[in-house]
Amino acid sequence: MSALELLAPAGGAAALKAAVQSGADAVYIGGTRFNARNGADNFTIKDIKKYADYCHLYGVDLHAALNTLIKERETDEMLEYAYELSDAGVDALIIQDIGAAELIHKALPDMPLHASTQMTVTSLEGVKYLENMGFSRVVLARELSGSEIEYICKNARAEIEIFVHGALCMCYSGQCLMSSILGGRSGNRGRCAQPCRLPYSITDGKNIAAEGYLLSPKDLSLINELKSISDMGVTSIKIEGRLKRAEYVSAVVGVYRKYLDALGTKVEKADMDELTNAFSRSGFTDGYFKAHLGKSMMSHKNPGNDAGNIFSEEAKSRAAENANIRKIPVCLSGTLKIGEPIEITMTARYTKTGDTKTASTKGTLNAERALNKPLDTERFAAQMTKLGGTPFEAADVRVETDGKSTVPIKEINAVRREAADLLIRVLSERKKGRKLPVPPKERVERKPAEIILTAEVMTEEQGRAAAAAGIAEIYAPQEIARKLIGCGAEIITKAAEIFSPQKIETDAVLVSSPAAALRYGGKRLYGDFRLNVFNSLSAEHYKDFASVALSPELNINEIRELLEHTQTAAEVIGYGRLPLMLMKNCPLNAAGKCQNGKMKYRLKDRMKEEFPVVCGAGCRAVLLNSKPIFMADKLGEIKNLKINRIRMIFTVENFSQCGKIIDVYKRALAGETVPAPKDGNSFTRGHFFRGVK
Repeated sequence: MSALELLAPAGGAAALKAAVQSGADAVYIGGTRFNARNGADNFTIKDIKKYADYCHLYGVDLHAALNTLIKERETDEMLEYAYELSDAGVDALIIQDIGAAELIHKALPDMPLHASTQMTVTSLEGVKYLENMGFSRVVLARELSGSEIEYICKNARAEIEIFVHGALCMCYSGQCLMSSILGGRSGNRGRCAQPCRLPYSITDGKNIAAEGYLLSPKDLSLINELKSISDMGVTSIKIEGRLKRAEYVSAVVGVYRKYLDALGTKVEKADMDELTNAFSRSGFTDGYFKAHLGKSMMSHKNPGNDAGNIFSEEAKSRAAENANIRKIPVCLSGTLKIGEPIEITMTARYTKTGDTKTASTKGTLNAERALNKPLDTERFAAQMTKLGGTPFEAADVRVETDGKSTVPIKEINAVRREAADLLIRVLSERKKGRKLPVPPKERVERKPAEIILTAEVMTEEQGRAAAAAGIAEIYAPQEIARKLIGCGAEIITKAAEIFSPQKIETDAVLVSSPAAALRYGGKRLYGDFRLNVFNSLSAEHYKDFASVALSPELNINEIRELLEHTQTAAEVIGYGRLPLMLMKNCPLNAAGKCQNGKMKYRLKDRMKEEFPVVCGAGCRAVLLNSKPIFMADKLGEIKNLKINRIRMIFTVENFSQCGKIIDVYKRALAGETVPAPKDGNSFTRGHFFRGVK
């Protein structure tokens, strides 16, 4: 049997039981709060206690997702909920919010913390940062290749978990703002509306170059790679699907269980059909794992399931309401002696861990000398092994009798049932860790500070325009920062948004990930909005930074509430096109329309909105919003928040446009009343007056 943990999804009770009956080693669920699958059935605390016992009976761990970003007003509730999950018996918490993780680790020091894939961990540096925080496991981003995964596994202390089957996001998880900005439903809050599954076209402004479901990837399947994954040192393989039905969970878990228990065995056609028929979008892909990107990864013609949800009878039987298929092997021993009650002992040994647990019970009647025929060992053993209605099956039976005595058969049955019930209770119990109080948050009086206008640029032209307009601090990518040194402004190098080691030549760095914070810790650090700072806990985590950009999903009231509990210097994005998606598999290239690093094409949606696509290193692509945020006429409201910096992001703007926009914001910051653009459809307020649920 493989040492790899098989981790199954469960959006509700039926799926959880199907996962266990189909051979899962662990199951992950969401409760009614703070989980990234708001649309699943999910579990109440009472349910979680019940099903934690059910899982533990079979030696299955139960992981609970607490994997959304947490608003300031929710932090106390979040901690109380973490306490409740601990009391309910969960074995690990899956977390996205870095501030929440830090607090929970203090309050529940024995609770294993698993870093959600929403934390966008793509490197060994990212894993090491989280190891230092107390995370015991890291779920890697789905975009990593096999060689990248192996390198991390060989050099990390933390357990490594990867996805092996199920839906893929087009954007790096944790970095998508598309559903949030376009529809107010945030993927970071468990409410993604899946705009990636809608039709789009590629346009050059005049002609349509391609069309279809251009942001819709096929589902992932690594069923053929289990042996290599095991050899890499991966701890856990994860199946996506908390919104899927119980039969799907049964089918997929059953197939993966079969080939984990026979590593290296070629996958049979019938089993591949089982996976395909359960759910697929034009087949499956292993493109990220094998570093083969492009059109073959995409489901351009059909964004939904084209398999028909056909399940084998075996899969359906494991998903049945009262399925009792997965049996726990037990060793049985019984004694029968004159003048003593019979005693039956049951011992269960978990195959994966080798742990044993035992239950022993005695009868209420003393055995008597047999007047005719004593109860022989064969009959005694036969009655002891009648375990059909229990989760147990007899692996070994040992009987000791004096050869002279007997008891009623119903006495043996009663003692056997009592022993089985006791063993169920023993197996279901897990030792709970410590629960420590933590000091309540305190309100702070933020230090008054002059607000600084900053500029983020993509081109040298934009950088020189910002410097000429008097912007004192400019964020620029490495290749542009190098050219801008000496332009009259302080240049802060914007490190790669998806971490890769760079030779940073400036004294200051804008970091988008904990990995970059670890790598460039000797420099003056500024935090980008990709750190997903949603509350004062996260802001305090980065308190040693020169400044941290707050999440653009926060509204003005939420920003105010956050800043009432931290002195960390804070920045907001007051102008520019927000990046909606950060993609490793460029949708233009996948459609055969590479723009060779230029900005020739845009994606057009059903509402005729056009979204620029920026090409990055390694064919990564950034999808920009169709409209820029404009808040110059509302700067008075932003200034009242006691923030420290307002950033302008320049993407498609030329030298002249940059200068004019900067002039408007400088005048507004000085207190002058400035108008909004006359065309109200040409800009957006972002989430400043809306926010997300």
